[in-house]
Order: sequence, then structure tokens, then C-alpha cells
Amino acid sequence: MKKKTNSEMIIDVLRSGTPMRSPDITEKVSEAAGKPIKIQDVASILAKLSNSQKCDLGYLISKKKTDRGYVYSLVKEAFSLTPEQTYDLTRKTGKDRFTLDEAVKKVPGLKKHIKPASVTARTMGRTLVKTGTKGGEVSDEAFRNILAGFLKEFAFQGGLNVNVNLTVQFKGVN
Repeated sequence: MKKKTNSEMIIDVLRSGTPMRSPDITEKVSEAAGKPIKIQDVASILAKLSNSQKCDLGYLISKKKTDRGYVYSLVKEAFSLTPEQTYDLTRKTGKDRFTLDEAVKKVPGLKKHIKPASVTARTMGRTLVKTGTKGGEVSDEAFRNILAGFLKEFAFQGGLNVNVNLTVQFKGVN
């Protein structure tokens, strides 16, 4: 049996179903690891895991601000996923990795926790910013990526009604 990562141990603690603050999570992870784990390490990992822009699992982690700090928990629908499937949602790559799309197909109730501008839209936004489309030129590859992102988002959302205004200028054509 392979040794679990700190991220996996934190997810196991969240899978207990009890909303907890980072000091409580740190204590439980330290017990599971059999050694002291620094609270700043757990806080850093929690910040990544609960951020949907950095990690798909972030859509499924509830982070509520209280007077004593943030309280973290998994949304109840996420308990229908296996621990391994939940771990996979923290990874961006990997052969046979369980994806957010697959999670929604397996547990349709998860969809309500995923904001419409999900993974694909976030990636498309980065592409638009990098290529400087506002009045600038867009490479063929960037345009294909943007279009592919839109199509993937449409499929993920189950279809959308879209109005598109497109202006194309050809240079050097009289």
C-alpha cells in the first residue's frame, strides 16, 4: 500500500463529514500521518484544494468564513464519490484520471456546485489574456483553443443558446 500524501490525508479528514477549521484538520492529519504536520503546510494545501481555479476539487469544498476563521467541509453530494475519485479531482493530468466531467455524470447533483464558468471557461480566459485579443491578432492555434473550449463548455452545460457577434478584418484585401 502506498503512503498517502498530505493532500490525500486532508481529503480523508474532509470526507469524515464534519466541518472543521484548519487547526482541527491539522490535528487529524498529524494523527493519521503518525507525525507532527505543520499548520501552515495544511493551510497552504487547503488554500489550493478549496480554490476551484487551481483544483477541480475546489468546486466541491465548502469554505465558510466564521468569526474564528474558515470552516471547511465537502459538499454532501461529494460523498458519493470514492476516496480515489476525490483524490483524482486534485490532479490536472494523469492516465485514467477521474475528471470533473465524469464526477458530474456519476453524481448529477454535483453540477449545482460548479459555477457555469468552469474549468474550460477559465482556460479560455487565460488564452484570451495571453493572446491579447482586444484589438490584437489571434493565432490560428489560439482561436482553435478558444473555439474548442466553447464547444466543450456547451457540452458540459448540456447545450446553450448563444448569440455571437463576430467581426473579421482581412489585411491587404482590396
